[in-house]
Amino acid sequence: MISKDDVLSIGIIRRTHYKDLPPFVFVLRDGLLVPFHSEDISELIGEEGFVLRSDLQTDGDDLCWQDLVGYTIMVKNDKFGTITAIDDSTMNVFAELEDGRLVPLHEDFIYEIDSDNRYIHMQFPFDV
Repeated sequence: MISKDDVLSIGIIRRTHYKDLPPFVFVLRDGLLVPFHSEDISELIGEEGFVLRSDLQTDGDDLCWQDLVGYTIMVKNDKFGTITAIDDSTMNVFAELEDGRLVPLHEDFIYEIDSDNRYIHMQFPFDV
């Protein structure tokens, strides 16, 4: 059975002419990930789509935003919070921390990702 750990969200499906999709797109139905052939994507308009991680072409070192759940954000070498969820429903991606705060995950603010220790070192142009 496919679990949420096996897939990555491609967001809400809004168009029927996606290029370079893997053979199957998954949607949640009654709590289960249900596969649909990519050519049938028009049936899924308005639903959140998922693809298998194994279908993505990466070099093995690439991280997706969802991979950062559980990482600790460090600001000036102090713990700022631990990521409990990622909101990538808009162009601006946010990390939700355990206390409910939202932190913008912009490449200009991230200066190091330490995958071994699960830290994201960030620096903001404003005081936090």
